Amino acid sequence: MSAVALMMAMSVSAQNEKKFLNESTTPFEESKFYIAASMSGLSLSYSKASDWNFGLSAKAGYLFLDNWMALGIFDYQNYSSGSVVHTNIGAGARYYFERNGVYAGLTAKYSHAPGFDEFKPEVNVGYAFFLGHYVTLEPELYFEPSFKNKDYTQFGLRLGLGVYF
Repeated sequence: MSAVALMMAMSVSAQNEKKFLNESTTPFEESKFYIAASMSGLSLSYSKASDWNFGLSAKAGYLFLDNWMALGIFDYQNYSSGSVVHTNIGAGARYYFERNGVYAGLTAKYSHAPGFDEFKPEVNVGYAFFLGHYVTLEPELYFEPSFKNKDYTQFGLRLGLGVYF
């Protein structure tokens, strides 16, 4: 009986230490914040509008429920050595499938370029690979259709770094 009581006391103590250290049970739990930067282009994406494309993206998010994140996004796209520059601002949501890091997202963006403005949806899937307790490497496949000009429909690969805190 003494051994059982001792084991139960040690178990309770370990749980209290975990709560005290504020360690999460899942990396994608409610009330965490997220910031990320990613790069696309450099022959990693395709668009009929150009032969060459370079893009930078900044994201900020908040996990409002376990595995569900609300996102704000700002993108910069440079097509064909500066002949066309697009800036995008948008909002979206991302769902993480359990603890494995695979996610799917949907974003609505407002895209602006000289003489070209449009609202565009984006669908993406990716993987959050943890390099440490907070930092992730995030490869992501995306598809962004253009309804005004099919030449600006885009699909490709982004590679980013994210921080969960």
